[in-house]
Amino acid sequence: MINKKLIKILGPIFGITTFMLASSITYTTAFADDTIATTAPATATTTSASATYTDNTATPIKDYSIAINKSSEENGIKVTVSSALATKHNLRVTLKIEGITDPKAIEHNNSLFQVSYGDKDYGFSSTSSRQYADDKTMFLTLEKNNYEGEYPESGNLRVDVVLSNYKVNIGMDVPVDFTNSINKVFTKNISGTIPEINYTLKQLDSDSMGTTISYTRPKHNEDEIDGNNDFWDSQILLKVDNNFYKLNSRMSSLRDDGTFIGYYASKLPDYDTVKNGKDISVIPILYKVSMDDSDMISNNSNKNTTTDSANNLTYEKEFSSSSGLKGTIYNVERNDNSVKVYCKGQSELESLIIASNISLNYNHLKGQNDPTIYNYNKFASFYKYPKDSLGYIVEFDNVDKNKAATLNISPMIKEITTYKMSDEIKLSN
Repeated sequence: MINKKLIKILGPIFGITTFMLASSITYTTAFADDTIATTAPATATTTSASATYTDNTATPIKDYSIAINKSSEENGIKVTVSSALATKHNLRVTLKIEGITDPKAIEHNNSLFQVSYGDKDYGFSSTSSRQYADDKTMFLTLEKNNYEGEYPESGNLRVDVVLSNYKVNIGMDVPVDFTNSINKVFTKNISGTIPEINYTLKQLDSDSMGTTISYTRPKHNEDEIDGNNDFWDSQILLKVDNNFYKLNSRMSSLRDDGTFIGYYASKLPDYDTVKNGKDISVIPILYKVSMDDSDMISNNSNKNTTTDSANNLTYEKEFSSSSGLKGTIYNVERNDNSVKVYCKGQSELESLIIASNISLNYNHLKGQNDPTIYNYNKFASFYKYPKDSLGYIVEFDNVDKNKAATLNISPMIKEITTYKMSDEIKLSN
């Protein structure tokens, strides 16, 4: 019998948002250090456009997770709540599951994982990630966004795990105190607009799980599609001192008055990085694409790749488009836990957009239990290369040195003439 509290949460047909291993799974390293390397300014400087840039060196990101290590066992399966982290609007819980004999037995519709915390937990599942320590042990990390409510500083964290193939139904109530992490928040009001899509930027919030920028938009009839079958898409670049971070639009909701509120979000930069930043600014980037062109771009996946055996990487060294874009990846460096990609285009704008649209994923190996995604580039940032006037360095941290990987260039940027960079919005600190 399923736990009564879980039945109350899920409803008669499990028809709410839960963590299921059918989709939204990402596969990442479970044994990374508690500190994640990112970039910070050092000494040598050069100037491009209106900003001064410096060489960068690694600095740690602090993990504010609390250790829990509470376990429950049923039918040979042991579930341990290893650690958890909460901010006002985000929750992350790491589970350790031992006794697995067949990894496929806990995939797809055979398993259910539910976490909830506080009376105002209106959150939905955002991402999940898993890693196998061995053939019988799995670490599973669950994350939730809770933009409509706020998590309390302390209380009981509820964790429910259902593994139907193992006849496992475990529920645990865990007392937690997130006072430290919830109070680590840096907030700045933003006075700026993106007129092409009628967005009004409202507020920047950085906490120990990343940064969000909220915006509002008036109600209108056609959602970003005009009479010519065109639409605008957008991203935000957040510049903290010399480093850039890409924030993607994540979600929006309709208010009672008919206006929309939405968010741009990224795992980086976090609270400490933004709080200690001396020069912070927001740079909106837009591109306009017709529906026909979008289909053409999405379907045109042909690319000339090269294999860099020394770095165990595959990528396009040079790429171009009929619209005139020409870009290049002209150097790659890989060490024990990071990959640095040196890239540029024909202009400062092209270079900036190329740098913000390079991603990394692990290559899938046949028969591998835990393929393939590098956690949606949540540990990626980029910065100006001081020895090349148009060059940028994209840095991916927390990369497994033993895994072959591919660098991907978004096919959308090959229509570079449709891009536009809006005015930089300076935030005082």
